[in-house]
Amino acid sequence: MEESKAKIYSILKQIASEMDIKDLNFSVERPKDAIHGDFSSNISLGLARKLNKKPLEIAEEIIKKLNPQPDFDKVEAVAPGFINFYLSKKYLQSQVQNIIEKGDDYGSLDLGKSAKGRSSSGRKVSVEFVSANPTGPLHIGNARGGPLGDSLANVFGKAGYEVTREYLHNDVGGQVDRLGEAIYFTIHPDQKAKDYEVQYQGSYIKELSEKVKEQLEQNQDEDLTQEEFIKKGGKIAVELMLSEILKDCEQMGIKFNLVRKESDLRKEVPKALAKLKKLIKEKDGAQWFAPSDEFLKDRETVVRKSNGEFTYFASDIVYHDEKMQKNDLVIDVLGANHSGHVPRLKAVVKALGFNPENLRVTLYQWVRLKRGEEVVKMSKRAGNFVTAKEVLDEVGRDAFRFFLLTPRSQTHMDFDLELAKKRASDNPVFYVQYAHSRICSIFKKATRENSKQDLSLLTTDEEISLIRHLLKLPYLVEEVIKTLEVNPLAIYALEIATLFHKFYEAQRVISEDKQLTQARLSLLKATQITLKNTLSLLGVNAPERM
Repeated sequence: MEESKAKIYSILKQIASEMDIKDLNFSVERPKDAIHGDFSSNISLGLARKLNKKPLEIAEEIIKKLNPQPDFDKVEAVAPGFINFYLSKKYLQSQVQNIIEKGDDYGSLDLGKSAKGRSSSGRKVSVEFVSANPTGPLHIGNARGGPLGDSLANVFGKAGYEVTREYLHNDVGGQVDRLGEAIYFTIHPDQKAKDYEVQYQGSYIKELSEKVKEQLEQNQDEDLTQEEFIKKGGKIAVELMLSEILKDCEQMGIKFNLVRKESDLRKEVPKALAKLKKLIKEKDGAQWFAPSDEFLKDRETVVRKSNGEFTYFASDIVYHDEKMQKNDLVIDVLGANHSGHVPRLKAVVKALGFNPENLRVTLYQWVRLKRGEEVVKMSKRAGNFVTAKEVLDEVGRDAFRFFLLTPRSQTHMDFDLELAKKRASDNPVFYVQYAHSRICSIFKKATRENSKQDLSLLTTDEEISLIRHLLKLPYLVEEVIKTLEVNPLAIYALEIATLFHKFYEAQRVISEDKQLTQARLSLLKATQITLKNTLSLLGVNAPERM
């Protein structure tokens, strides 16, 4: 279908050129509503301004200039001047074999094809995600960014980019000392004042304290002062927590190519700030990043406190300078509570001499856990939140990822634990996976011949609707690249499953008509491939048996 889109664009561009209109900005897109065709173009609206004619009149003129196109049944002009294209049955039927031949590569694009001076494997993109607070277990709120970032990385890889999955480990700052303090007072409760409340609590602190104590003993650091213990114990603890968080990510199906430590970034801060010397000002004994641009305007951000300590934003300056130098595109996946941080990042990227459009940030909202109508409020282990591992252990990786990826990332969501475990059609991930396994079971009863099939036999409404939908995958991959929203892929998988079930219930796949049987088996093969490839982008398995 992408070939048809490119063909339409090329034809329309040629017609505009024949009208002595060059360098015209127009689009060829898939309408949201199928009633408006398979493709629609706004070229007439752009030409109207240049030719001083009504858009609908121009649209009708363009249609007259179009040569007969075998790929389309109908081309029509509609108010206020759009041109709608409807694919022919013959074209749709021919694409079934095209999907089968592409197999695992179906849906792949070359949007990330090599840029000059870059690796031959594709343009480079960095996707940084999760990067959780290192002072406790990974909670379900932060975990939402895991499947989102990983699936974005999958999609960019599918589109031909060379992808690096990155994790930022915030292993410095006051939070590390507060964690060390919580561990110290867990081991030495008699030294804590009765009215003093430590910041980090929960049974995980007791578990962590035992591990830290054991490691200090191995290092022969038993005779530390309280201050020394808090410093060393805090550093050991955040490394132990990082190891646990990365194990949780692996349980989600995520493996990072790079873990960048903030303690290492801090060493490079003076060098990075020197690049921004003209935009750094002194005030109240501190240093401030103070550009006057379209991102921050009159807002200023501290990079070095009055006590000489660098801020987290100072580390971000180093990190983004590094990422922008190494990559053609940098993507940050952040919680919605970091929305105010985005203008600062854009401003600093611009100040460092990079195109701010090459830094893209996508935000995600938090998650509320439920069991049916009952809200799940806290974890036995963490104390004040539910850990990702608890949810993963209960519902499994596939349901975990599919449920988190189905809503738009910037909407709050309810995660129903009971629904996620159900083996029934109202569980969306079960419904999709069952469609795939059902197709696999059909192929155990009948063999699809590799010889060329008569796909013109696929003429029923259920067959044509299913084929038309299968052809959307490459378009959706391109849309995810543009929007950084992965949820259309989850919805798409559900739609394919629904159309397959409708087809299967309405039409016999295996019949005495051998040619029709083979044509329908080819349609099922194309459906199986598309479902599997879509689920793969989401990081969800496509089982052969349920």
